[in-house]
Amino acid sequence: MLDAATANLAERTSGDRFSGHESFPCRYGWLPKFYDLLIRRPEAVRDDEQVMVALGIGRNMVKSVRFWMQAFGLMVDQPRMEPAATPFATWLLDQQSGADPYLEDVGSLWLLHWRLAAKADLAAWHVAFFQLPEKEVLKRYLLQRLERHAVSLDKKLSASTVRQHLDIFLSTYAASPNAERASVEERLGSPLQELGLARIAPAGEKEELIEFSRGPWKHLSLETFIRVLLDYWELAAPNDKTISLRSLQTGFGSPGLTLRLDERALLQLLADACALRPDLFHLSDSAELQAVTLLSTDVRKAKTEVGYV
Repeated sequence: MLDAATANLAERTSGDRFSGHESFPCRYGWLPKFYDLLIRRPEAVRDDEQVMVALGIGRNMVKSVRFWMQAFGLMVDQPRMEPAATPFATWLLDQQSGADPYLEDVGSLWLLHWRLAAKADLAAWHVAFFQLPEKEVLKRYLLQRLERHAVSLDKKLSASTVRQHLDIFLSTYAASPNAERASVEERLGSPLQELGLARIAPAGEKEELIEFSRGPWKHLSLETFIRVLLDYWELAAPNDKTISLRSLQTGFGSPGLTLRLDERALLQLLADACALRPDLFHLSDSAELQAVTLLSTDVRKAKTEVGYV
């Protein structure tokens, strides 16, 4: 029923990455522009000068763009191999056939967020979405949680590295509370801020409060939820035909935790998914069984049937 598989997924994804993004969250326009360069001239994405010209960015941002492309699951770049777009990148960003080449649909941002939180092994995402039950937390407390997470992984990191990683996480999802002092690019922010998952509020002198929001979300479409559901299913237990509601609500990488859905909102989305695609899903919600059953041959076939990868 997947509870054991969920535990195995948590073991495989320990959230051990604290760096690589440099000092920049992902910015508007970076992903589509970099994808375009990757498709046209794969070898150019390893050349700092060509990336700078194509994206109109400074040299200090180039490593960051490459990092985010891989963290979002949009690019594979391994030694002795030519950099390549992933099937997900082509499905999403291709100029001719892509679902959303310019990332104008908020549903695309939900998919990118899910991949970042559940698959990229980033420490702050791991702690904030899968270990932190609080809806509100002081920034310094969240920093302490992140430092303890580093210790639990036997990571010997400087305080500045952990602090910068937390700042990148926060600026990915929340606008700066000191927006009037921010640069133009900082005020534009990260596209994932549109999701409204977090906000930063002053909390007394030299204190900041991080507020995490919970669904239901009016801007989370049923189609997007189904894609996240199938992504999670494929990642956690691709060979299982049944998944418990408990796993979907509280399992590592689950839609419930990653999309910040309360139990009622999750159950409603699952019921709606079953009503929309009775050929793919069946919901059992009784005292004896609370689970979703996949009626398709396998999860890969189900993803194809909903026009996904």
